[in-house]
Amino acid sequence: MIEIATRAARKAGQVILEMYRGSHEIQVKGERDIVTQADLAAEDLIIKEILAGCPDAWIISEERYGHRTAHPERPSWYIDPLDGTTNFARGLPSFCVSIAMAQAGELVCGAVYDPLRDQLFYAQRGQGAYLNEDRLQVSDEENLTGAIVLLDWPREQDCRIKSGRALQNLLPLTSAVRSTGCAALSLCYIAAGWADLYYQYTLSPWDVAAGMLLIQEAGGKITGMDGRAPDLQQRDWLATNGRLHSHVLEVAPFDLAES
Repeated sequence: MIEIATRAARKAGQVILEMYRGSHEIQVKGERDIVTQADLAAEDLIIKEILAGCPDAWIISEERYGHRTAHPERPSWYIDPLDGTTNFARGLPSFCVSIAMAQAGELVCGAVYDPLRDQLFYAQRGQGAYLNEDRLQVSDEENLTGAIVLLDWPREQDCRIKSGRALQNLLPLTSAVRSTGCAALSLCYIAAGWADLYYQYTLSPWDVAAGMLLIQEAGGKITGMDGRAPDLQQRDWLATNGRLHSHVLEVAPFDLAES
């Protein structure tokens, strides 16, 4: 299954890369939410590739099958064909393909591909997380004063305000703050040890499924923003290197009311 995921991610990444420099036909899906032809073309290719290797796949994808939840018996594939669509449409070089598969409620494998940097992040349950050929390990940072914080801004206005309030609590206590505009890559960067904590109020299952497994397999921790056990149907997420998790929850009480 990991071979299917990585192959589909690479092929979709090449489609996206070929379309990156050209003009983009943009459709507005909602507030601060757009889709391009690259999203649709990449998703079609991924679905075709998955079904060729896994005929009983149950597809959960951002553009065409976003209404679905996991199937109790069939392999459930979570697909974000182009995470970071706004970046892609504006020419900002931060976007990726994210694919994961779960069986009986447990993530089995996941792949995230950054076509601009030719970086393939991937993981299998119980077999570690990798970037290309190198095994990943979260950072060993134990103090918030040395921590790099990643966050992405929710589309919804009330959640943006909440995110800013949480940042006010973290900013004086940490080393630096970055925003990639691409949730799946942000999670990979935690797994790689390049940053130490990440939070977001409004992620969908396809945004987080692959990154969640990568973080777990790299030795990190990912939960709800109140520390509860992760569930792909939740919207709020906190990911850290594990060592900082309790510290973050102590100093940055996240407002989850109606988020």
